[in-house]
Amino acid sequence: MRGIGTAATGMIAFSAGTQVVTAALLWTSVDPASDLAANFIALFVQLVGGVLFVAWMRQARLNSDTITSRHQHRWTNMWVVLGWFIPFGNLFIPYAVMQDIWRGSDRTQPMVGLQKRPQSGLVTAWWITYIGSNALGVVSGRAALDDYALLSTISAAGLVVAAVLAAQMIKRVNAMQEAVQVEA
Repeated sequence: MRGIGTAATGMIAFSAGTQVVTAALLWTSVDPASDLAANFIALFVQLVGGVLFVAWMRQARLNSDTITSRHQHRWTNMWVVLGWFIPFGNLFIPYAVMQDIWRGSDRTQPMVGLQKRPQSGLVTAWWITYIGSNALGVVSGRAALDDYALLSTISAAGLVVAAVLAAQMIKRVNAMQEAVQVEA
């Protein structure tokens, strides 16, 4: 799991970097073709990073099922992947699944039911930043040309913050799950 987490972290960081480069190009470029090419590259890198993250999330969920009974999770395993694709559900299902993975991996309160354990502020911060920056990216695509570069830059900065938070989340969940393996 550490390997896929490392790959996901690297690709998420690379994706955030491509968003920053794309935003910088908007400030300097007058060539719409280069802007379009940069957007396609950024989209491709974001898709690869997303696939790696979901693959890590799926493995983390399977591990969480062995640490804490899978019957305590709010969403079944299929929602780890499907939750990202259901319109409007994708605004809360991945977050809820990730909170359950976090709580199921945290063994500091083994006698407390999964839903009664505290939620992770890190997961919440990651999700708010991720959703907010992506929403701003959508808005920027529909904004007037004068506002496009500014909104894209703010969105890219949000994605950088979301990437840092995702990296911390991956690192901490991996550490919690590895600690359980050492105990066993």
